[in-house]
Amino acid sequence: MVSYNDPYFPFVGRGRKYDLQMKCSSLDNLGQYDCVLIVTDHSDYDYKKIVDQAQLVVDSRNATRGIKSGKIVHC
Repeated sequence: MVSYNDPYFPFVGRGRKYDLQMKCSSLDNLGQYDCVLIVTDHSDYDYKKIVDQAQLVVDSRNATRGIKSGKIVHC
């Protein structure tokens, strides 16, 4: 299962290539996901809380800088 969360985009519909039709998911129960992927650095997020709740965090934006955890992978 793939889900997303973005406070600025409550719905993702049809793009140039894909017709996703996805609604923004809540950040509750992040532990149910195998991985949380950070693809943008919004100041709206509590990244420490996300890291604490997630099983694994892949951070492509260095949003978790300063947070020490073995669950974070920077790329």
